[in-house]
Amino acid sequence: EAFVRLYQQGFIYRGEYLVNWCPASGSAVSDLEVEMKEEDGHLWYFRYPLKGETSKEGVTHLEVATTRPETMLGDVAVAVNPSDERYSHLVGRQLIVPFTGREIPVIADAHVDKEFGTGCVKVTPAHDPNDFEIGQRHGLPQITVMNKDGTMNNFAGCFEGLDRFEARKEVVALLEKDGLLSKVQPHRHSVPYSDRGKVPIEPLLSTQWFVRMEPLAARCREHLDKGAPNFVPQRWEKDYRDWLTDIRDWCISRQLWWGHRIPAWFVVSETDNQITNATPFVVARSKDEAFSQARSQFGEGARLTQDSDVLDTWFSSGLWPFSTLGWPE
Repeated sequence: EAFVRLYQQGFIYRGEYLVNWCPASGSAVSDLEVEMKEEDGHLWYFRYPLKGETSKEGVTHLEVATTRPETMLGDVAVAVNPSDERYSHLVGRQLIVPFTGREIPVIADAHVDKEFGTGCVKVTPAHDPNDFEIGQRHGLPQITVMNKDGTMNNFAGCFEGLDRFEARKEVVALLEKDGLLSKVQPHRHSVPYSDRGKVPIEPLLSTQWFVRMEPLAARCREHLDKGAPNFVPQRWEKDYRDWLTDIRDWCISRQLWWGHRIPAWFVVSETDNQITNATPFVVARSKDEAFSQARSQFGEGARLTQDSDVLDTWFSSGLWPFSTLGWPE
């Protein structure tokens, strides 16, 4: 009932976005299920050759620094800060992605920290939350180079089939062999781990169910400004407000075998049960209601298969007070 009402009111939707993906459990996980661990890693510095003629200033390449060189196979741009005079003359020029031969542009984005690394940032929208935002601002394509089991896919070229960490070693070795690896620095940084799977999570593009959070959070902030709820002690009001500020849409679908199954049915053909991003669906309180909707929209011969995903535990547990108090009756 709650899912259907929120869907009908436009708060729940299905879409493809970057999520925290756990390769071990094969499921999306929430931000609260991601544990940050400090680890000793490396910063790998490597060069992107400039396409065409050397610049007037004698520049033949741009150098980037990254902790995840395996994702460079999905790079779609290199970003620099708009105020960085070292690179402003190169904005708009094309670079060549090593091993793939793809051409990618040099773009200017204020997110780039001029002081970190070389001041040049590789942009991989399908594998990094910050890069995803940059990609949205600049209309960049999204290239996923990894399967959901943590191995490299066909877009990874000669690295296809390798585990992501094995691919990292191979990419670095080939960069060094081709003379594109500049240096390697020790680097202690925070690595996001899946609390459920106990492995580093992978930001991946995935089609999931989401709740639009900002309209709901805005209503809560309005009440908070009027003193409701009243926190005792009052210091917890700040934590509550922080939770409601700069909030992202909530991924509520999980690829697990337990939980409340999502009440959505896909309309499939007689010969193919494959579910894609374009497969039509209906959201209903029961299978009978779903069939009624589907027949009215797609004809008497409509065939249905229910979404196999289940609801995030926190969405389900949030229904507990409603259920125990007899809602909606």
